[in-house]
Amino acid sequence: AKMLFAVAVLATLLWKDVNCFYVPGVAPVEFLKFDPVEVKAVKLTSTKTQLPYEYYSLPFCQPEGGIVYKTENLGEVLRGDRIVNTPYQVKMATDIKCQMLCQANKKATSVKL
Repeated sequence: AKMLFAVAVLATLLWKDVNCFYVPGVAPVEFLKFDPVEVKAVKLTSTKTQLPYEYYSLPFCQPEGGIVYKTENLGEVLRGDRIVNTPYQVKMATDIKCQMLCQANKKATSVKL
């Protein structure tokens, strides 16, 4: 019991010095003000079906250079995630008012899921 108490006290004392965390498969990235932040999309889930939808199966605005699939780690491949680029342009720590991304001429009724 004394050993368990000593370990608990030591862990509590050391815990205050911990100031980071690690998510497996994700490397930390530091951004400075005005640095571009890449916005990626994975998939859309629905309460109507068990299977997820691929992001661009719906009429979202597409990037000017085309859709690029990106795989960042083995876990994404094993889960079947299809990470894609998006046309959103975001800069770190900057306020931007609403802007038009693109115009889509599709009616909501023409999209079948």
